[in-house]
Amino acid sequence: MKAAHILREMQTAFRDANRLFQHGSYEGTVECYNKALRLSSSLPSDIAFDRCRFDASCQAGLSAAFGRLDKPFESFAAANKALLFYDECGEKYPADIGRWLMAMVNQGTALAAFSCFNDAQVAFMRAKEIFISKGLNTPQNKQWIDMVDGNIATLRAHLAKEQ
Repeated sequence: MKAAHILREMQTAFRDANRLFQHGSYEGTVECYNKALRLSSSLPSDIAFDRCRFDASCQAGLSAAFGRLDKPFESFAAANKALLFYDECGEKYPADIGRWLMAMVNQGTALAAFSCFNDAQVAFMRAKEIFISKGLNTPQNKQWIDMVDGNIATLRAHLAKEQ
């Protein structure tokens, strides 16, 4: 298969995954992101393509889909793979801030599912700090901050009961 065809198929699978996620078809989302990742890994190494960035975007999306499917281990693994890239390079790609934050929030949610409440709280606080530091104050982002604040409050209440 020619590189141009692979790139086109990758982009199609990525767009399909995003569309399916928006429509609540999380199993289909997982299938499409995995297809995009398989195609990405099949690209010849001499092709000028930011594979790491593309793969991180797919992993962030996978973390969200697995979270909705109540698969915290898979969500955690995908979030961590995305964060390996975003924690190192996220500042270079302002357009990817949403994916970076998605991975952080999904990491925190998975940690809470594992009863790692302190670590989950750290992940949520880190996500909130990025929301605020980037000046992301659109109504949609306000909803994200409210959701993160709610998770932090729930974790604090849980931790207070344990002590």
